[in-house]
Amino acid sequence: MKRAPFWLLAFVTTTALAGDIRPILRETIDSLSTDNCVAKMSKVETTMAKLSAQDFIEELSQTKPEILAKELWDFKLKVHGLLRSFHQNKKLDRDCANAYRGALRVVRYAEDMVQEHQFRNNPTGISFPNSAFEEGNPHVRRNPKYENFNLQKDLQTGDLILSRGNAYTSAAIASLGEFDTQFSHLSVVYVDENKKIWTVEAHIEVGSFVRPLEDHIKDSNFRSMIFRFDDPEIAKRAGTYAYERVKKASDTKGNILYDFAFSMADGGEKLFCSEVASNAYEVASSKTVMMPMFQSRLLLRKESFVRDIGIESNESFIPADMEIDPRFEVVAEWRDAARVSDNLQKDAVLQAMFAWVDLYDYKMVQGSSKNSFLYRNVAWPLRRVPFLKKYFVKKLPLNMSRKLIGYFGVLESIGELLHEELKVADQKAIAERGLPLIRQEMYQVLDEVRLKDLGAKKKKLHKMFHPVKSKGE
Repeated sequence: MKRAPFWLLAFVTTTALAGDIRPILRETIDSLSTDNCVAKMSKVETTMAKLSAQDFIEELSQTKPEILAKELWDFKLKVHGLLRSFHQNKKLDRDCANAYRGALRVVRYAEDMVQEHQFRNNPTGISFPNSAFEEGNPHVRRNPKYENFNLQKDLQTGDLILSRGNAYTSAAIASLGEFDTQFSHLSVVYVDENKKIWTVEAHIEVGSFVRPLEDHIKDSNFRSMIFRFDDPEIAKRAGTYAYERVKKASDTKGNILYDFAFSMADGGEKLFCSEVASNAYEVASSKTVMMPMFQSRLLLRKESFVRDIGIESNESFIPADMEIDPRFEVVAEWRDAARVSDNLQKDAVLQAMFAWVDLYDYKMVQGSSKNSFLYRNVAWPLRRVPFLKKYFVKKLPLNMSRKLIGYFGVLESIGELLHEELKVADQKAIAERGLPLIRQEMYQVLDEVRLKDLGAKKKKLHKMFHPVKSKGE
């Protein structure tokens, strides 16, 4: 069944009371079972999706932010633990896991708003480090089992780092499947005999590679989560296999190419980021651990967009599928409080674009922006000139087609245009009420921008992104 976009829930329901948040979370934890999982998770999602800006303001005025933040975190951790028990009893199904994903989305969004509020209203001068891995970071949430877990020293081979990048392509990947999610990248950890920690990853720009953890940290990802597999021996074999395979390829014939098709059926000949982990665990376990437990369906929404950016698979492993894989334990989670608004705005931009694809048949236009023109007509051909390609090797893979890089250029330009509009509206909201735009309001702003541009003589948005046929305009 095709699921309604998360943001639409805000327009088809009435406003909830601010005081509804915490009791519903507690009641859900206390009574969740395999029989009522879908209903309970759906209730959390729909109730919290109704919250207005005023509801958030009232909730934050009535409850200490740190108390509310802890209850939201406890809800996620305890429900994940319940799903693990459902799985161990062989009673966890896709419907329950997906319903939890919907609840996760709104609960994490509420966490974002609380963290953003704490950052903006910080009279005591609390430090907000910009990396999950900074020693003593007070905002890293840990599973009580890993209460003293040090993110720079206690990682083990086979651990997985789920993260969210800062680019518009990261926002696109985060909502690539049937659900809007909040993560865009997955890395495998390897610890060598000298206790040096490495990450094994696949990036669009360079394919698969290994690098020290400190270089991974320099990416300044907005979100980070740590997951640990239940069987330490399989995890160790998986992390070791990933490291040795990818490093050997890079040292000999070159990085394993990035898999733009997101195919899980090619035996790992090419690898996208999540596939680095799935291929490693599959080989290390002799195919007894196939990841993820529940793949995302990619063509239920925005099918034309998905195909335009080179994806051919009906189902695949997007990074956020890790959140609903009960074979992995949640160790820790963190977000950068200083960039909450920026990240949520990028999410809103891409999710609005995806909605316009589905509702009005919008489509990106090749070569329609400065970025697209330069990528297609300058960077792409120069990448193939022997004495020049070294200057592009970390920015543009040889297996990215000219058409594909053109679409990525257009996506970047559309994202920048719409994001600037949201920034202006967001600053106005903060000045007027002390709270940034919430998600529903962002979509309203973006739709107003779309309609205004549609009727303008000199179109900016619709030059790059417009409907291929009229649908309710």
